Amino acid sequence: MASNPKLEFYKFELNSTTNGKKKTFRDFAIEELKADKTASNDEAFKLCFAHFIKTIESKHAKSDKKKKTITIIANAKTNPYLSSKPAPNIKKHTISGVINGGPYDKDAIVSDIADKENNSILGRNKSILLPYFVFVYLPSDYHQGFFAIHSNSAAESVTAIFRSYISNLFSGKNYNKAIPEAFCPQSFQDEFRKGATIKNLTFSTTIIDNSHSTDPIQSLLQEYSIKIEATPKGKGRAISINKGQKVIDFFEQKIFKAKNDKELPLNKFTKKSLVAENDVTKKTKVFEWDKKDDDFVPTVLLTGRIKIKDGIPDFEELKKLCTNVFEDEILKELRPDLNARKVN
Repeated sequence: MASNPKLEFYKFELNSTTNGKKKTFRDFAIEELKADKTASNDEAFKLCFAHFIKTIESKHAKSDKKKKTITIIANAKTNPYLSSKPAPNIKKHTISGVINGGPYDKDAIVSDIADKENNSILGRNKSILLPYFVFVYLPSDYHQGFFAIHSNSAAESVTAIFRSYISNLFSGKNYNKAIPEAFCPQSFQDEFRKGATIKNLTFSTTIIDNSHSTDPIQSLLQEYSIKIEATPKGKGRAISINKGQKVIDFFEQKIFKAKNDKELPLNKFTKKSLVAENDVTKKTKVFEWDKKDDDFVPTVLLTGRIKIKDGIPDFEELKKLCTNVFEDEILKELRPDLNARKVN
């Protein structure tokens, strides 16, 4: 398992098929989960929680494309985290706990370290499951929810399938799929920005060249991807992340010029990615730059914040961390209607 787990944050909005209509999670419970129209907010939340946990508690929620699955193993002998499975806080409309997840459909061998001859093939219908902590907010009186998920390396992480699970979970006859959006609490952004410098900037796009040619190779290359990377060179040339927009503005004036004299300014490239590193912590993060504002989403590493043993965080401490960050900071951003009050 990765020795340095991280925490990722996402917000998502119910996507009603009624244009311009903001639907709450109570509306969703009534329209999709058959709640009584007189149901209280707490009763609606209970239905949303039951809806959330039903599939992963009864079977596997899997992605055939990503070859990963999430579930809850109900056998305490094989799942030491069963007592920490997701549970609801009815008054605060939050859910927190540990799920199991991991890859499947892999060619692998299971071998006893003490007895090499004791081995077997791990069938492709078998999954290697690790524990992952999730914190979810489903407010009955509001249209926008939130979740945080602990993850590891890209190879081990089940973040993508959990995002997909949430997206599909809150779709239905009257709702299109919800679209989780990554974000990061401002306090973590400020923490990362202190001492963070730009390592490189990448522009990438796909080019389609429809010019006629009898050259078979040129015909095959009528559609191709271009990636241009700019990296500060030399010692003492570190550029603060706070100057990121100026760096982007500078390079966007440059032009990619093909052999046929076609010109394409870098500001027309479809993606811009910055890699930044904090000189003190040596944390590195690739993020997409949003020109609407100067916001970005740094990685929140858990090392130094809570206890971690053999790559597994202390889930009780992680729950406290998520709860505190949610109530002290995230809730203020998500719920301006509460006038920055904590929910009771």
